[in-house]
Amino acid sequence: MHRAEHPEIMWGLGLDPEAVAIIGDSAGPGFALRNLPPDAVAWMRGEEGQSQAAWIPLDVWETLPKSRRKACRAMDSLRRILVVAEGVEPMETEQVLSEGFLTAVRAPLNRYKVRDALLRLRELDSLSADLRRKTEEVMLERELLARKSNHLSFLNRVLSRASASLDAVTILTKARTDLRHLLPVDVFCAVFWNRDISGSGLEAEQYLHCLMAPEEHAAWQEVLMGAAERLGGAGVSDFRQFFLTPGKHLRQTPLPGSGRLLMLPLAAGGESFGCLALLTQKGLRLAKDQVQTLNAAVNHLALALRNALLYRQVKSMADHDGLTKIANRRRFEERLEEEAQRHGRYDQPLSLILMDLDHFKRVNDTHGHQTGDAVLRGTASLLVESLRSSDFPARYGGEEFAVILPNTSRDQAALLADRIRLRLEGRNFGECKEEVRLTVSAGVAALAPGARSRELVSLADQALYLAKNGGRNRVVVAGPESGTLDLAEPGLAERGQEPAACGAEGVFQETGTDAERRPLRMGGTL
Repeated sequence: MHRAEHPEIMWGLGLDPEAVAIIGDSAGPGFALRNLPPDAVAWMRGEEGQSQAAWIPLDVWETLPKSRRKACRAMDSLRRILVVAEGVEPMETEQVLSEGFLTAVRAPLNRYKVRDALLRLRELDSLSADLRRKTEEVMLERELLARKSNHLSFLNRVLSRASASLDAVTILTKARTDLRHLLPVDVFCAVFWNRDISGSGLEAEQYLHCLMAPEEHAAWQEVLMGAAERLGGAGVSDFRQFFLTPGKHLRQTPLPGSGRLLMLPLAAGGESFGCLALLTQKGLRLAKDQVQTLNAAVNHLALALRNALLYRQVKSMADHDGLTKIANRRRFEERLEEEAQRHGRYDQPLSLILMDLDHFKRVNDTHGHQTGDAVLRGTASLLVESLRSSDFPARYGGEEFAVILPNTSRDQAALLADRIRLRLEGRNFGECKEEVRLTVSAGVAALAPGARSRELVSLADQALYLAKNGGRNRVVVAGPESGTLDLAEPGLAERGQEPAACGAEGVFQETGTDAERRPLRMGGTL
């Protein structure tokens, strides 16, 4: 398309006919000059999409009102060329520019002067176009830098918040909040896995968004289990569930198919160990930089979560017995000291049960150590089944076990110990082979006001010694003072009765299968 078909408009303001003819002939077909009266205002409106130029005589400019001159100077798109008449004192360049003119041309006009002015007009247009292009490029670069800066700030926030904790629930909860700044996340779930002891299956941990209704719970559980089996390369043999949103009330949760489901694998050291499941809007489309930022954030989270899981595993190994999976003696002593301090602060009852499997060595000698290990695991499992969540079972050493009972009186602890004794007596530990049965002896004690934790252990240990020395398969309850050992009637747990409280003359009470109610004097202070 040639410019002649769409010539560029030039305005003349009060030009004489001779000047109009010279400018029109010199400009050529690419320009169209429209001369207007000095008082016209149409030329100031311009025409969108075309560069505007105006030829204005000096005498006409000086007669314009100040408001119109100010409006002309404010119009950057209108290029003005000043025409100075013959005999008029020439103006300084600074004065010409300050009035908003591109250049000044002295009459009489000729072809050279007109084309020189138009050339300057073209050069200015070219410079303006270059400047606009450079400005757009700079603005684009600034926008890109701002987005990169925002993404780096986002990644730094994710990394710093994820690295600040070694608890998986805390890390996931913070990650859920942070990822919502990048994309709309309606549901956030996760699953982790590792090989079970046999190596044939997976032990999984599911972290659900919140407590859901049965239908939503089953759907999300299926998604997480499927991800674990697909990425883990084996079936899930056992799993546990946690909830990222606290509360006991069911929350309405979208189903996995109600939006776009993003499954983000977690890997560390080249090995997959988990997966994040994010439910977003159905028609969501992510830009390239958002995808890169999301992948980088997931990599940071993978390292933080892997460290948290390894820390928990190491801590569990340090705090738990490797065979029975309940607390070991070191952790038992720490917990007992914590409960004793709480007992002192709030004056709440605290009791302790120490128990020992009777003739356990015979089991190892007769049936082998594998059966002995099965007995220890079964005993630990029985303890966990028999206790509240606030109670604390531990393997005290060898075939000895201990149970810390917060907010439990001595008599209540004695009743519980006798029930455990009866349940263990009736259990077969043979694991579908030959029958293996054994009994347990237990000592029970309660922490007296002002006493220390080691005194409680010593008292329960002496009660256990008396139970073993008195014929085994019985429970001996330690009282607060030394004196008489009182053997209570057998079978208290079977009848649901509480053992009678000891007085000053009854330091210990004993329950068992063949115990008789008889006094036994003991010297010394327990």
